[in-house]
Amino acid sequence: MGVGKSTVGPLVAERLGLPFVDLDREIERAANATVAALFARDGESGFRVLETRALEAVAAGPPAVIALGGGTLHERPGNRALLSAVPVVWLQVSWPVLEARLMGNASRPLLGRAQELYDLRRAELAHPDHVVDAEGAPEVVAARVVALLQGT
Repeated sequence: MGVGKSTVGPLVAERLGLPFVDLDREIERAANATVAALFARDGESGFRVLETRALEAVAAGPPAVIALGGGTLHERPGNRALLSAVPVVWLQVSWPVLEARLMGNASRPLLGRAQELYDLRRAELAHPDHVVDAEGAPEVVAARVVALLQGT
């Protein structure tokens, strides 16, 4: 949450000539409700079921750059198997940077647990293939991701 997936992802996709898919937007489209409304209505566990369904659909489709929600791999480790054939890149920022990015954004249903989730996910995240420093301008972060994926 707040590391820049939805901002950096489209830039990476454009540079790689691939479509961009934001998993949260796919969930909202399929459920015809916002993520916040889904959390309020179904709780986190209900949302995670919808998230897995959306990930299954996206993973079965054509190649794309996919922005996963912050808990997609952490909260349901089985989701990682859906992405076993593709590189997973974790955008990483320090807590002070993340805290500044999240300030005043009440639309995030897990905002009240942000620091707890930050610490927990850093320690227990289903290991990504790559970690990229996401502090800095989105264009710079996108260039880092593309260079890493292209092996340059």
